[in-house]
Amino acid sequence: MAASPYNKAALFLIRLIATGFVLCSLFLYYDDLFLWLSHKPPHRAGALLLKAIPMIVGLAVFWKSDDIAKQLTKDLD
Repeated sequence: MAASPYNKAALFLIRLIATGFVLCSLFLYYDDLFLWLSHKPPHRAGALLLKAIPMIVGLAVFWKSDDIAKQLTKDLD
């Protein structure tokens, strides 16, 4: 099945946004990684869980990116 150019563009944009969320979460965890490598106690668990929210959102959007792109471009085909 050949995908339309609109579907490909939407899929690229959605995956780019999802990658941005995952990278944002990795940058938030950057300082905690150095604390963990230096064997210091981790920060509060609540702060670590809040930093994980962008990664969860990014992975969920990436997982459903094909369905989201089809939904957005169904009227353009």
